[in-house]
Amino acid sequence: MTEKYKNQLDLVRQNPNLLDNYRFDKDAASSKHFERLRLNISIYNDFKPTDFEIAKFLFTEESKWRKDAKDGEVDNLYFSAFILTLFKNPEIIWLFHDTKNIDFDSGTGFDGEYLVSAGIDKTYKYLETVDNTHKQDLLNYIGETVDSCNYSQEEIDNWAKFKKEYFNIYSYPITDEIYFFYSTNEKILFLEKLPEWIKQDREWTYEELSLFRTYAKYSGDKVLEIKASKLTVEKNDKGFLNDINKKELAILYIEVGQQDKALEILKAIIKGSDNKNIIRDCLEQLCKIIIINKDNINETSFSALEVIKKQQRKYRNFSPNVDDLIKDTSLIMTDEKITAHNKSIANSGADGKTMSFWNSIRQWFGQTNKPKH
Repeated sequence: MTEKYKNQLDLVRQNPNLLDNYRFDKDAASSKHFERLRLNISIYNDFKPTDFEIAKFLFTEESKWRKDAKDGEVDNLYFSAFILTLFKNPEIIWLFHDTKNIDFDSGTGFDGEYLVSAGIDKTYKYLETVDNTHKQDLLNYIGETVDSCNYSQEEIDNWAKFKKEYFNIYSYPITDEIYFFYSTNEKILFLEKLPEWIKQDREWTYEELSLFRTYAKYSGDKVLEIKASKLTVEKNDKGFLNDINKKELAILYIEVGQQDKALEILKAIIKGSDNKNIIRDCLEQLCKIIIINKDNINETSFSALEVIKKQQRKYRNFSPNVDDLIKDTSLIMTDEKITAHNKSIANSGADGKTMSFWNSIRQWFGQTNKPKH
């Protein structure tokens, strides 16, 4: 794999026109995001000062990707920027400044240290010799002069050391193969290694469980996603994340058509919680159960309806989205369907208390659908 990446870089070194194959096109099926990452990994491990223009091109395309992001990870942008810092060329400050100002998320996520990563003195000496429409904005951010710079050289050096450690995953020899294959979107190799990774003896820390869920989702295997989610619930049965983890498991059950299992989980969460936000999120999933089964109303639908009715009486409103979903369920659970269900219950010999409940459901939806004046 590493040799393959190296060969791709050598081809580009010999013929820079091949960089056209790495351009970002927002209208194309592929963003070439991971192709650029693999080339950057090769530059990192076979660093040559003459690769500056290649690295600059890759970052420019990565910045375009960030403006119209499709598939991919923003860490690839940061890694591409880190590669550029290794050349200690202060002219990249304008590319970094532009990227940092793409939007609010870039403003907070793209480190300000990148702007002076070529070195404090070197950066200010360069700025003294050039003019740029964004120069004053830049100086307002980093400081007008060397003496008033918002960063010290020691801080920049420590930041660079941290970045090197952070991106150590891309250093050869590869120490964590499965994460490397995941990060570089080498899915076939990833899937080959995944069973072995799962079987490893471990304590299943929070970080490991998070990785398991990430890997399972990336694999595209819903059964494995459920396994990872169930393990997360099992290993983290306390704390504020418990309800969130259970809700995520319920969502997976809904996605694979096991609404009955999702219903039981969601009912248990609601029963044990007084957090309106948690309850709101559970009601959203209960509404989805009813909507999914709209052409085949069953006991699960009516049980979900019972929970929705009870919580709406208690809290009245939740959020515009969930309130609208509840209205949608009222359009699905029409009088005809409730009446048909009542007859089914009657034919099965249900008691009067059960019949009374479903009649109350009917009255509730009649009120929900009543036009407002």
